[in-house]
Amino acid sequence: MSKTVVRKNESLEDALRRFKRTVSKTGTMQEVRKREFYEKPSVKRKKEIRSSKKTQILIEGTK
Repeated sequence: MSKTVVRKNESLEDALRRFKRTVSKTGTMQEVRKREFYEKPSVKRKKEIRSSKKTQILIEGTK
């Protein structure tokens, strides 16, 4: 869990901005969104295959 301590003479907006930055760097929100609903292993595999095909097409297109 990310923890942000508000510094002396620091506005709440600045502290919130620092907190958001640390959360985005650690990937916490992406993980929460990914785990919000259960995803069957077969669906996970299909998504991985689809994304790998997409990246393969992009790589071949740049050659």
